[in-house]
Amino acid sequence: MAAPAAEPNFVQGFPYGVDLVPGKDYFYCSCGLSKNQPFCDGSHKGTGFTPVKFKVSEAKKYFLCGCKQTESAPFCDGQHKKEKGLRKYNEFLLKKNGELQTQLAAAAKNKRSIVNEFSIIGVSLGVIIGAFAAQRYFGHN
Repeated sequence: MAAPAAEPNFVQGFPYGVDLVPGKDYFYCSCGLSKNQPFCDGSHKGTGFTPVKFKVSEAKKYFLCGCKQTESAPFCDGQHKKEKGLRKYNEFLLKKNGELQTQLAAAAKNKRSIVNEFSIIGVSLGVIIGAFAAQRYFGHN
C-alpha cells in the first residue's frame, strides 16, 4: 500500500453548491482525486485518504468544500479565503499554467512540423510539375 499523502489534492478555490436530500448517505471526497467532485469515486485507494460519510437533515443547497482545506469536512468553512487556502489556490493555478504552457509549446512544435511538411510537399510538387512541363515542352521538338 502506498504511503499516505501529506495533503489532499487541491481541486478548486471555491465550494461546490449542491442540492442534497435528507436521510441519504453521501460520501465526500477527501483526497481531491475523484473525477466526480465533490463526491468520492474510489480514486483514493492506496493514498491513505478515506471518504467522509455524511447525511443531511434538511433538503436544501449545501456548500461542500472545493479546496480540501476545510476543518469541518465536508462543509465549506471559508478556508479557501484564508492564507493557506489562497496559497494552495495560487500553487494550483501555477501548476495549471505550466501544464497549459507545455501543451501550447507542443502544439506550436506540431504546427511548425506540419508547416515544414507542407513546404516540402509544395517544393516536391513544384519539381514534379516543372519536370512534366519541361518534358512536354522539350519532348515535342
